[in-house]
Amino acid sequence: MRNGQVYSLGDDLPKENPWQHDLLGYAPFAKMLFKAVSELDAPNGYVIGLQGRWGLGKSTTINFVKAYINKYNEELDDQSDRIGFIDFRPWIIAGHQDLTGSFFKVLTENLGSKDNWWMRKWKGALRATRGPTDTLIDALATLGMAVDPTRVGAGFAAAMAKKSINGMIGRFLDEPSVQLAYQTLKQQLGKSKKRIIVAIDDLDRLEDQEIRSIMQMVKTVGQLPYVVYILSYDRQIVWRALDGGEPRNGPKYAEKIVQQEIELPQPQRRALLAILDREIAFLLSAYDRTSRWDYIVRDGIHRWITSPRDVLRLANAIKMAWPTFKNEIDGQDLLAIEGLKLFDQGAFNWIRDSRDFLFSEGRFMMAGDEVKVAEVEKLKRRFSDSDRLPQILGVLSILFPGSAKWLDQKSIGGEPYEETVKRRGIGSKDGYDTYFGWGLPKDSISKSVVDSLLSNLDDVETITATLKHYLSRFNSKGEPMIALLLDELRIRYRGRDPAKPSQALLDALFSVGEKILSIDWEPPFLSLGPRAQIRFLIRNMLETWQKGEAGTRLVEAFEKAGSAAFCATVFVDMGRSIGIFRSESGDSPLIDKDAFEKLGLVLLPKILAAASDGNLLAAPYYFDITRAWAYLATPADAKGWLAAGMQDSADFMVKVGQGLTAHSVGTPSRTYSMRNRPEAELFDLDALVEAGKKHLNNGRLDGDQRRMLEAIVNGSQRILAGQAPDADWPPDDDR
Repeated sequence: MRNGQVYSLGDDLPKENPWQHDLLGYAPFAKMLFKAVSELDAPNGYVIGLQGRWGLGKSTTINFVKAYINKYNEELDDQSDRIGFIDFRPWIIAGHQDLTGSFFKVLTENLGSKDNWWMRKWKGALRATRGPTDTLIDALATLGMAVDPTRVGAGFAAAMAKKSINGMIGRFLDEPSVQLAYQTLKQQLGKSKKRIIVAIDDLDRLEDQEIRSIMQMVKTVGQLPYVVYILSYDRQIVWRALDGGEPRNGPKYAEKIVQQEIELPQPQRRALLAILDREIAFLLSAYDRTSRWDYIVRDGIHRWITSPRDVLRLANAIKMAWPTFKNEIDGQDLLAIEGLKLFDQGAFNWIRDSRDFLFSEGRFMMAGDEVKVAEVEKLKRRFSDSDRLPQILGVLSILFPGSAKWLDQKSIGGEPYEETVKRRGIGSKDGYDTYFGWGLPKDSISKSVVDSLLSNLDDVETITATLKHYLSRFNSKGEPMIALLLDELRIRYRGRDPAKPSQALLDALFSVGEKILSIDWEPPFLSLGPRAQIRFLIRNMLETWQKGEAGTRLVEAFEKAGSAAFCATVFVDMGRSIGIFRSESGDSPLIDKDAFEKLGLVLLPKILAAASDGNLLAAPYYFDITRAWAYLATPADAKGWLAAGMQDSADFMVKVGQGLTAHSVGTPSRTYSMRNRPEAELFDLDALVEAGKKHLNNGRLDGDQRRMLEAIVNGSQRILAGQAPDADWPPDDDR
């Protein structure tokens, strides 16, 4: 059973009913062509060329002409004045049998019972022929060239039907019944003045030799009284086939065969776009019209869509891609990138091969202007002789606004990167990787997950379950998935039109906050770890509320929270912004002093209870806990708790050390140093040295823990000696 929407792929079949299916305005042109051929007096036959490039609607036009002829015949009082219509499709049988023979077979079958005189003559000729059918038709072709009144040129005719001529003239001269049948056909057609329209469609689909064969046939044995041919083709293809190795001969020969060439009208862009709009309405209706979209339409869609076939190709590409990328990639960006793939393939390939450039990674992370300019030049060289280049660069600048500077374009609307991420555009890393990975990479958070979470902002259970789902998951790069989810949420609360914050989301973050703080993962140098992500997400949410409401919301979250450690982290973060605790960030206040004091009234009992029952020991680190404790109560209590814990447990001292040391980033193993003097109200330097040496001597530390405690001991000794904590210090021989 199918679930959800079904997308019907369009077909490339020509339309047949000019009264119901004329979406592009071809019916008036087809009716004009019908009137022209129906009123044409052509005792020696006539050849009309219908010229137009592939996919423009030539077959539809011929079908409409046929429909008008049928209607004309149905309304006749005198059926002897009917117009015959023969639809010959040479490409169906090309390569399998002789085209001229096939044409006369179709002609014979379509003359019908009213022309049984020809059927009898033709069948008699076949019975009289000793050789196979293709031999007979080769002979007919030879006759046609011999009696051709227009004398196109024996040399040219021979080149066009070389296969038919070689060795066949003598045989043909031995078949008088065939000559008689052909002459009888011409005489009877001339006498009856029966009008016959022969449409030979898609001439340009044939091989060059086959094109030459059809053109020769039309002007020789096919030149019959009152028979009007409508040949449909792309002029450039047919001329090239008729050149026969002699450049510029094609047009000259074509003019001798085609007596009147008519240009198929270019369909109106408005009509083509209306069809595209109807075909992909499921995508377009889900998005607002923005300046970005206007530029995609101007520089991309208007240039790409010039024929019905262009509409079909783009619409089908979207219908194939949308079930995979729906809710994971911005739909307007998907339309643009699919358009590039179909119509500007060089640009599409450059995008596919230039991920590092587009996101300033790899060799482009620290690259100068000259390197990035050189990379864009590679793209420009692909279109050096094309006037499409400015428009291609315009589309790329829309998709990748962060690279617009290098693409010699201005970033339309100046879209910040977080806005691109919000809508999961191709210009975001996850959007790019999802598209070129043909589905969501396992290293990313699904956009639908984020959208679902934000659509349930009042459901604390759903939000908490989603957060917990990613808590213990890591992707193939070793990144904690919860950090990626928090980053996605954080971006939704930044920039233009931020998401609406909710108490339920805030409460859910507090419920998992301590577990997130416990993830000791070192992010890449230019990335944020989960500890920073959750702090910044809460700040972004509070910024969205007004200051008074932010304080009220935060107090409510504190009251519901079970983790004293996480509440202490948020408390100290808020205290830094209003100048209570030392800060180097300069963050603006998010709550007022009164709200901050209310937070403290809620937090202190939680800290004291956790210290009393031992749960405080399980906190991931103690830096914020002890600062909050010292501020809210007497520093001596917090200081005593720290001193006792450091003496008793190496693990405890390592957690303390996270707030006393800094470590290297991007090295195979961390190196530690004590950057600042520990706060005197919380730490006794001699106690730090004593506890550190004790644990360094017990031999149960891993390498990372040992380096941290060495930094604490050495730094404390330097301070006691009147030096900076990270100054050079000789090794301690007594250790």
